[in-house]
Amino acid sequence: MKKFLSLAVIIGAVLAISLFMVRAFVKSAPPMKVAEPPALNESPARVYGTIEPAGREVFVSPPQTKEVVRIFVKEGDTVKEGQALCVLDSEVELAQLQAARARIEAAKKVLAISQDDMKRKKDLYAKKVDSEFRYTQARLQVELEQSNIAVALKEAALVRSRIEQLELKSPIDGKVYKCDVRLGETLSAGDNTRIILGSPDLWVRLFVEAYWKDRVTLGSEFSIYNSETDEQIGVGKVIFKAPYMGRRNFRTEDSQERFDTKFQEVVLELMSSKEDVPIGLSVIAELKQG
Repeated sequence: MKKFLSLAVIIGAVLAISLFMVRAFVKSAPPMKVAEPPALNESPARVYGTIEPAGREVFVSPPQTKEVVRIFVKEGDTVKEGQALCVLDSEVELAQLQAARARIEAAKKVLAISQDDMKRKKDLYAKKVDSEFRYTQARLQVELEQSNIAVALKEAALVRSRIEQLELKSPIDGKVYKCDVRLGETLSAGDNTRIILGSPDLWVRLFVEAYWKDRVTLGSEFSIYNSETDEQIGVGKVIFKAPYMGRRNFRTEDSQERFDTKFQEVVLELMSSKEDVPIGLSVIAELKQG
């Protein structure tokens, strides 16, 4: 029993000495300095964005899946509103139009016969030689034939409209940024990735994080760099700030990027001496100091 009491006393003494030494060390050590957060107003604002035509891209796509039979433009061309870009195969529609026109001509001939019959029965009815019922039947037949012609004319107009839609035209005055079509290949309905038009002037659409937004004002100037090569592309001036905060519509390579971060869209007018700046290019914009 005495051995256990002696061991307990020794352990207690060791713990007391250790506690005393730790407290003495803590008191003698200098106080830890808390790192101050960096001053954002002194840090360079660097934000991500993309190059786009002024006013955004314009996509041209066919209403039907058809084969390309003629091409009038190439990438880099300047086009006017209404100018033909390419023509899709309309062989089926032309056959339908020819058939519709034949039906119209046939219906007109039938109508002429029905009108002559109605006129003859009307005269006979007026002379009390024929009955009112026969005259009424002849008149209704004429109205039916007239209705058939009207339907055939609308069908022909509908086919002509489809043929016109197979000639893809530019909806704007602008530049052909992409024309990925070839003779003989099939262009799918609704495919808006093959022909892209836009203004020859370029914008940069930025996504400014919340803590930078107060430093970015209308007229602020940025230096614009290629996000992959760090090559300077030009400078941009803020011409628009969205009146709301939202999520960005693309991801960057930043491993620290959070999905729930809110951004404000900002549009810059790009001024560059380069003539081959591609739209869709990912860029970094650095706010000029001062």
